[in-house]
Amino acid sequence: MKELENNTFYDHFSKSKPTEFGNWLVNQTCQQIFEFAQIQQGKSVLEIGPGRGAFADLCIGRDIEYWAIEPNEKMAEALEKRRANVIRNIVPPIPDMGRRFDVVVMNNVLEHMDTMTSALTVSKQIYELLNPGGRFVIYSPDYVNFRYLFFLNDFSHNYITTRKRVEGLLMSAGFDTICARYQNARFRGCMCLLTSGLAAWLPFGYLSALFPENKLLSKLYRFQSPFLRRILIFGEKQG
Repeated sequence: MKELENNTFYDHFSKSKPTEFGNWLVNQTCQQIFEFAQIQQGKSVLEIGPGRGAFADLCIGRDIEYWAIEPNEKMAEALEKRRANVIRNIVPPIPDMGRRFDVVVMNNVLEHMDTMTSALTVSKQIYELLNPGGRFVIYSPDYVNFRYLFFLNDFSHNYITTRKRVEGLLMSAGFDTICARYQNARFRGCMCLLTSGLAAWLPFGYLSALFPENKLLSKLYRFQSPFLRRILIFGEKQG
């Protein structure tokens, strides 16, 4: 049963084909996460839930030691073909890795934890996985901006993420230095607040829910979604 679960979890995501614009936005996001985390050559990175592997490509292309935990068999195989080290597992729990890392990244993953207890357990396990001075980097939707859209399209969104909640989670897991900012797929700072505020008021998500067979509304919502606000935050383990 566990093997079947790993083989089929998020299969629909692995089969879908993003547009060129979608790929560009994803790559922009990964670049911003990479720079925010201040990842340097010689460091080791673990990504939990790498998806199609845009962040993996960024790390591997810069000769950074990259590992991933990915439950979907097809996506795991695709990552291995690009020289990634992949462990097939659904988180939680985090499997015994037998080693430590300098950076652990969860890009649009924390919100998939089923409860606060699971989110805290995983965060504490990541704390133990990190070297002294290591960073746990999280990129997740800001529920304050997303509102009902947080639950609209993803059946596995459970743990509500806001900046204050994620900060509290990291502190409870033992992290000391915490740094955070708001951003969306293209902007940060004042431009992020402006564009995400406008995006939240667009009706395409609501109309797409009312008329789920309408392909135009679905496309318009996919255009709207990347401009909603996310939280980019890291907690640092005391050196």
